[in-house]
Amino acid sequence: MASKVKAKKSPKSTPPRPRRGRATTSRISSKNQITIPIEVLREVNLKPGDQIEFMIDKEDRVVLAPIADAKWKKTLRELAGSMPDLGTDFDYRKERQDWDKKATQTPLG
Repeated sequence: MASKVKAKKSPKSTPPRPRRGRATTSRISSKNQITIPIEVLREVNLKPGDQIEFMIDKEDRVVLAPIADAKWKKTLRELAGSMPDLGTDFDYRKERQDWDKKATQTPLG
């Protein structure tokens, strides 16, 4: 009786080709969403979570550009949720009242 399992072919030495017809095109979904092809993402070094800006050029083309944040903004975002108990025992109303009282006092002399 012949074996039904086929022998594996030897791996090809050539690199895999990109999918034909899909490398630079996408469709707009019913929810107005698009998928950016992986080849394009890799070319411009975009990763999940990166923010992009939509612009329209003089020839009515849609242009996508990554939003370059300053390094301090990225660091601030990383720190934002790292200390959840910070400020829980601080009385903001009292601080505001003290600030307002000091701001309305006239200096002597």
